[in-house]
Parts: sequence; structure tokens; C-alpha cells
Amino acid sequence: MKRVVLLFVLIATNSCATVYKCGSVYSQSSCGANSSEIQFERHAVPHAEEKRTFQSTSSTSVTASSTVIFGKVIRVADGDTITILTSGGKEKIRFAQIDAPETSHFGSPSQPYGKEAGAYLRQLVSKKEVRVEVETIDKYGRNVGTVFVDGTNINREMVRKGFAWVYRQYAHNPELLELEKAARAKRIELWGVNNPIYPSDFRRANR
Repeated sequence: MKRVVLLFVLIATNSCATVYKCGSVYSQSSCGANSSEIQFERHAVPHAEEKRTFQSTSSTSVTASSTVIFGKVIRVADGDTITILTSGGKEKIRFAQIDAPETSHFGSPSQPYGKEAGAYLRQLVSKKEVRVEVETIDKYGRNVGTVFVDGTNINREMVRKGFAWVYRQYAHNPELLELEKAARAKRIELWGVNNPIYPSDFRRANR
């Protein structure tokens, strides 16, 4: 919990926050030669993911952070958005903490690896039963959370395999930054493109 609070403070107060990993501990100061550096860079985003109270499918008022949704994936829109069928109906899910390359919507341009990210996500989740740990609801009414298939964290896999960035504005899991850094170093998938553009920057430039 302390490490999460530290990261939130750093992200909120700095345009580029540096955190050092010393074993299993995260700190603002280096612990020497064995420390590894992690940077969180803030980016402007087109929508806010604000935590609020909402109605679950059982019509019980709960906070988003305490909500878990189970359902079957019936649609994969792109590399970070799916629709699932629950006992209460359809629910749109936006993957928390990650941002996949943009795909074309209503004639808008797409980014390199946008289609590939969506295709890979389909391999992982299409027609499968998933568990979604909801963190919040965005202004479009989508549940924003972490998706699991048989215990596998799909958000994590999308970053690890080079099909998504870490969404700096909302990231609170340092491991995701490490996975992105490793994928970038190996130049796998989207990281093999020269000068890959962060999705929110791409969206802003193509409004």
C-alpha cells in the first residue's frame, strides 16, 4: 500500500516521476548498484476515469473498487476494450492501466499494431469466461478493470507481449512499467516500429 501511495504522489506532482526498485521495495532514492530505475511519464488523456459509486447488476449500491464481474466475452472491440455477457446483461469493459494502439473507428486513422493488438486479445479472451476486477467507471459508462482468464492477468499479458503501453495517467502497478520496459528493449511487436506514438497523443493529433 505504501508503494502505491508513493507512486500516486509522484505522478500527481511531477511531469516525469522516477522511482527506484530495491529488491521488492520501491523508493524515491536509489539504493545503490542493485537498484533499478522506473519512470512514470504523465500524458494528457481525452477522458477521465474517476472512481464513483454505481449500481451493480444486482442493483446493490457498491463502490467500483469492491466490484467483481463474471461473464463470457462476446465482443473484442480493440486491444483494450471488450464486451461481456453477464447474468444481468451486457457489460463493456475497458482494460485498466493499459492503452493499446488505436484502431480505425468511423473513418478515423489507425495506428501500427492496432489491428494486431485486437487480434491478439481475441486469441486470449474471445468466447471465454472472464473475471473482471473493476476499479472505476469511465465517462462512457464502461467498467474499467483488470481482466482474468483462468487466473491469467490479461492486462499484464498485453503489455508483456508488446501489444499495449502502460497508461501512465492511471497506472498504479510498477510491474507493468517493468514489463513494458522489457518489451521495448526486445523491440517486440509495437516496439519494433520506429518512434511508436503513445495512443493518447495519437488521438489528440487526429481529432
